[in-house]
Amino acid sequence: MMGRRLILTLAVLAALTWAADAQTRRFFPDDPLWQEPVTQDVKDAKRYEPDLAFQTLENLFWRPGDRTLGQRAKNINTVDEVPDGPFFVNRAGRVPLTPQQVARGANTGKGPAPGAWTVVSAKSDGVTPGFTIRDSAGQLWFIKFDPPGWRGMATGSEIVAAKLFWAAGYHTAEYHIGQLRPDNLVIGDNTRITPPGEMSRSMHRSDIAWLLSRADRDADGSYRVIMSKATPGRPVGRIAFHGTRADDPNDIVPHEHRRELRGYFVFAAWLNHVDAKGINSLSSLVTENGRSFIRHYLLDFGSALGSAAVGPREGWEGYEALVEQPGEIGRRVLSFGFRIPKWRTQDYYESPSIGRLPTDHGDWDPETWWPHITNAAFRHMRSDDTFWAATKLAAIDGDMIKAAVAEGQFGDPAAEAFLAGAIADRRLRILQAFLPKVNPLVDLAIGPEGRLTFRNLAVDAAVADRAPGYRALWYTFDNLTDTARLVATTEETQSPLQMPAMPASEFIKVDISAVGGPEAWARPISAYFRRNNSGWALVGLERLP
Repeated sequence: MMGRRLILTLAVLAALTWAADAQTRRFFPDDPLWQEPVTQDVKDAKRYEPDLAFQTLENLFWRPGDRTLGQRAKNINTVDEVPDGPFFVNRAGRVPLTPQQVARGANTGKGPAPGAWTVVSAKSDGVTPGFTIRDSAGQLWFIKFDPPGWRGMATGSEIVAAKLFWAAGYHTAEYHIGQLRPDNLVIGDNTRITPPGEMSRSMHRSDIAWLLSRADRDADGSYRVIMSKATPGRPVGRIAFHGTRADDPNDIVPHEHRRELRGYFVFAAWLNHVDAKGINSLSSLVTENGRSFIRHYLLDFGSALGSAAVGPREGWEGYEALVEQPGEIGRRVLSFGFRIPKWRTQDYYESPSIGRLPTDHGDWDPETWWPHITNAAFRHMRSDDTFWAATKLAAIDGDMIKAAVAEGQFGDPAAEAFLAGAIADRRLRILQAFLPKVNPLVDLAIGPEGRLTFRNLAVDAAVADRAPGYRALWYTFDNLTDTARLVATTEETQSPLQMPAMPASEFIKVDISAVGGPEAWARPISAYFRRNNSGWALVGLERLP
């Protein structure tokens, strides 16, 4: 009995020691994590479908989610990055991308299989029609059209935005541009339709003709369409921008504190994706490698760039919310109409193929961009979140943008050139706005000769002047107690910085700040390095603790 009690006592003491160690230890052997852990099978996911009217009201008046603003994102790894996971996969800025890869995006094939398309359902509400079809191989596809008189605008804009969101790192569907001939459509035996003002009933051939009468038609009687492939798995709703899913045991970080959902604001502003709301997403229950989990996709980019899906972009879109905030309404009342919004006075480029966009983006301010409806993740966005997003955009160059625009197949070279230029100009304005707002050092490493190298991304992107110098504070770091002891301070005019003589230590910490540069760069970033067999490896980074 005494032996069993002793073993139990030792086990309890060991557990308590491990728990105390886990509470103080900053880094573990597998840090930094580049794959978000998916440890539980999702077995009973329910379909979550947001109500658009309710979403508008709750974000306008009730501000859902955590009310404490200014918190650091909670799903980042120890080097201040977002791991690959259900919401995001690192591409631009993490792995080399080519224009050809961006042009391909999420595509794995060439579109629907040859043969007849069987109409499974139809979209009869709204201005433009849509069909859900099965191709001859049984694959489900969603078909959408351009509005009359605007050939290429909605379909092409959606393709371009989808390619660029994929490059940034988000999960997107597979998209293709194609031609539809009405005689290629057959109606499924159980296909039903609910025309406006009518009850649900079986679909007839005349319904297809009525729906197609609201789409842009080519001279040969065919229709230009965008075809999106159904995402893998079973649909279980949409992305919510606050809280977590109660039916997903892997979903443990409130969505308003996920950096990729905060940073979504920057990418939406870049492409003027004013419809960046939950209804334009899809959550799908997928099974891979024997484990079931929920993956989240961004979809439906027809209201992006110069397109409003049903017509060209209105001037106010991207500058004002769908429903104005009470404070903005008050300011307009007090101005007695003399406060003229910028969008009313600027010039616009308009083309049937790409819609309507401002002629000049040189003074566009991404920090004042606004979607139709904001959300909790956007409200919690900090300058380190916008910097993270800007680093992704810095890795998407002009050739990649041109490759994405070419996939839109707009059929108007002048309009395509303008659109690619506008996207590039908006990218530059985002880099100018968000890269210099924090200490912009990236790619920190200590070489075999003990020299600390790094890049100033704001300087490399030509959106800021070179700093006169850099100061480094060198510490030994005790990982078990999370404490640092200052050893030396060094100062150099540029990278690399020479490591001083350091006491033997498994970890070191270096605080690096600019000397004489912008005020934000005087705030140091903290880099942590672990000694391994080949030298020093970056294991931690804090830009804004």
